[in-house]
Amino acid sequence: MNYRNYQNARDAAWRILLDCKVDRLPVDLNAICRKLKIRLFSYGAATKLIERANLREAVRRTDGLTFYWRGTPVILCSDAVLPQRAAFTIAHELGHIVLNHVEPGTVTVINREPHPGDSPEETAANQFAARLLAPACVLWGLNVHTPEEIMDLCQISRAAAEFRAQRMADLYRRGRFLTSPLEQAVYRQFRPFIEGTVYPPPGG
Repeated sequence: MNYRNYQNARDAAWRILLDCKVDRLPVDLNAICRKLKIRLFSYGAATKLIERANLREAVRRTDGLTFYWRGTPVILCSDAVLPQRAAFTIAHELGHIVLNHVEPGTVTVINREPHPGDSPEETAANQFAARLLAPACVLWGLNVHTPEEIMDLCQISRAAAEFRAQRMADLYRRGRFLTSPLEQAVYRQFRPFIEGTVYPPPGG
């Protein structure tokens, strides 16, 4: 993934956190979707819509997808996945919308946790999702390092937490936090949460 694509995905995640006034973990994706006027359904709750949009085959192939219905973006997520996996699925699809990867008449057809063979668009959506659900400056403010800590705090799957922990290790090594005005603004927004949270909890 080239740096510009990475930067675009990272900055887009920060802007969503700021615009939607997200100030605590885990991130409330339902609230973000409502704010952005994106409709969010499980496959089970969208049976009729799936039929009308001719998406039966698509939902069989993936845990989540995005399409437009009558001009409105819609995210669908499988009922069969755990809530932690669903969080990354929804955030990934949200990334496709925010990064303009999907438009009326198209459907996203791949949704999986980060994989070395991913296309640039899939990689960007994964980068967006990781930074939305587990903002580096917040993890740094709480001195969080391990995948297990990230899983618990952000309520994401182990695969997603391991993906984030690898990047966090690099950022800790290089001391690369709060270098952007956008990231500084995110940190200020989360600061009451950071200062009011003891992590890991006593006895945890």
